[in-house]
Amino acid sequence: MEWQPTPYTAPLLVAALASFSFAAYALWNRSRGETSLVRSFVAVTVASGVWSLAYAAQLSSASLEAALLWNRFVWVGVAMLAVAWPAFVFAYVGWTSWLRPRRFALLCLVPAAVVGGVLAVGADPLLYTSPSLDGANGLLVLEYLPTPALIGFITYSYAVNLFTFGVLGYAALVRDGVFRRQAALLFAAGVAPMAVGAAGVMGVIGPMFVDLTPVTFAVTSGLLGWVVFRYRLLDLSPVARDAVFSNISDGVVVVDADGRVVDMNQPARRLFPSAAIGCSVEEVFEDAPGVADLVSSTGAAGASRFDHAPGEPNSDLRVTLDGDSDPRFLTVAAHSIAAGRRGGTGGTAGGTVLLFRDVTERETLQRRYRALIEKSPNVIAVCGTDGLVRYVSPSIERLLGHAPAEVEGRPVVDLVHPDDRREAQRAFEQAFETDEQQSLDHRIAHADGNWRQFETVIERLFEDTEEVVITATDVSENRRYEQRLQVLNRVLRHDLKNDANVIGGYADVLRDHVDDDEGHNYLDVIDRKVETLTHLSNQAREIDVALHSDGARAEIDLSVLVTRLCESLESSFPEATVTVSTPGAAVVCADELLESAIRNVLENAVVHNNGDQPIVEVSVDRDDDGYRIAVADNGPGIPPVERSVFSEARETALEHASGLGLWLVHWIVTESGGELEIHTREPTGTLITMWLPTPNGAAAEAEAAADDEYADGTERQPGHHPRADN
Repeated sequence: MEWQPTPYTAPLLVAALASFSFAAYALWNRSRGETSLVRSFVAVTVASGVWSLAYAAQLSSASLEAALLWNRFVWVGVAMLAVAWPAFVFAYVGWTSWLRPRRFALLCLVPAAVVGGVLAVGADPLLYTSPSLDGANGLLVLEYLPTPALIGFITYSYAVNLFTFGVLGYAALVRDGVFRRQAALLFAAGVAPMAVGAAGVMGVIGPMFVDLTPVTFAVTSGLLGWVVFRYRLLDLSPVARDAVFSNISDGVVVVDADGRVVDMNQPARRLFPSAAIGCSVEEVFEDAPGVADLVSSTGAAGASRFDHAPGEPNSDLRVTLDGDSDPRFLTVAAHSIAAGRRGGTGGTAGGTVLLFRDVTERETLQRRYRALIEKSPNVIAVCGTDGLVRYVSPSIERLLGHAPAEVEGRPVVDLVHPDDRREAQRAFEQAFETDEQQSLDHRIAHADGNWRQFETVIERLFEDTEEVVITATDVSENRRYEQRLQVLNRVLRHDLKNDANVIGGYADVLRDHVDDDEGHNYLDVIDRKVETLTHLSNQAREIDVALHSDGARAEIDLSVLVTRLCESLESSFPEATVTVSTPGAAVVCADELLESAIRNVLENAVVHNNGDQPIVEVSVDRDDDGYRIAVADNGPGIPPVERSVFSEARETALEHASGLGLWLVHWIVTESGGELEIHTREPTGTLITMWLPTPNGAAAEAEAAADDEYADGTERQPGHHPRADN
């Protein structure tokens, strides 16, 4: 058999290969879609493949006998497609009545007659006469004279195709989402071959007697593949029950026009275990009577299957199912369905689909959040852009004596003190303008006429709502306590110190008027007590600074600091023996008030030592990721009561520290991220250690390098520091 190369052979072979591939894919996945849809899809792809492959062989044949032979198979593919395409469209849109035996036989009548005639007597003389091969266009093409049978068959095919295109176009217009895109692409895949084929027959494009319809299948096969794979044609079709009914996680119940349950999926059976097919809605939903009323109202309203937008219920309902354990909360959406007329393009109401969604978890969370808000110690309010209170928590009655109903609907600044209203209004407006949290202190009127001090936060929690949430905390008592503490602090720091200085001054004046030794001893006692009170006042000042500082940390070299403080201690207390041992460098990251803490520990080691020769031993050593300062003395030790005060964070009238030094040291070391320990030495004395962390990075490396200076075994002398002269 002789062959000739043509520019149409490759596209036709590509179209045939794509068509047969889609047919194999559909057969392999036939269980995923509706049977009628899959079968008709396979028929369309096989017919397209036969037509394309046979026409490729016809165009490539260089003899008249071979061209006529392959032409018979071309008409077999054409006739198959004339039946398969409308069957596929009807299955896709749900017109299953057209696929019943009688109607389907009518659909097959004309194409079957054509196939039978072609196979029996040949296309010549049934469809055309005087066939020949003409090479005027550069390649041998089969030319012929059409017969009335050919013209009648083409007219029939065009009429059927135009009708199916109208059905697909209508489906694309009335549907939404993925189904609209499916129908639109199927419409394009069907129209393109017919339009190109008609243009070729009329000589608008391509050479005469070359049918471009199967050539176009190479392009439309791409559209068909996009619909199959991207939009899941075979497993997500408008009538694919397994995808949209059985596998849906929500409960679905179908009720017919007589109010009886005709179908339900597995989630619905779990929600209503006593329900059965054929039961009335009143019986099935006996525990939720509102569902039966919903079905009645929805069925009476009626809706076309195409007129009603998918996912848009006619009405909805919230129901509670009281089971053996905890109750379940459901939302119910009702969708009307239509009894088919002309395959479902219109009709009267034929039933209702109920969609049950289990919202138990969401409802439980909402109730918990509502309970938290209602029991909150703060006043929580919601306010709109109009400045009116839309909601206020019940706590407002306990805190301010106002019932929520009295406040809701009023301007948000109504209860604010007149002097604070401008600032409150500005914070309220900025919360909307900037979407940033706004904080302010202001006064709010109590029902008894007094003003309460509040700290309020205004924030816009949700961008898609024109509302702000206001959280107001009553700080009246806290402010009162702060004021009292400030007064006590002033008395302790200022008035006490001044009075102590006055007492000390008069004691010095009395020394000139007292002649006996016993009187001087009494004056010495007065001097010591005055010194103690003055020291107590100074410590109170340092504690006040520590408590009100911003907690700023700095890099501090303990070697330099401890050496300097020990030298100062020796100068202030010449009778004491002080030894110090430090590395070359010991940089830590600590509170800037660390010097006060170390000074207090050193001074307490001498001041509270009742021995004739106080001894204080101080060392700084590396300990893991920090340095540990150890201060040891030979004093009487710290009483257990005083040691437990700061560790247990309590102090009573019977258990109180004799000084504020330990409190100050504890707060500063803790604020520095360090640790404080107190140990009793034997036979007498106290060991206080303070561990402080090192900073990260180069500082720690520098400290380690400085420590290496003593790696050769050089002994560090007590009381001497290599950087003491810095």
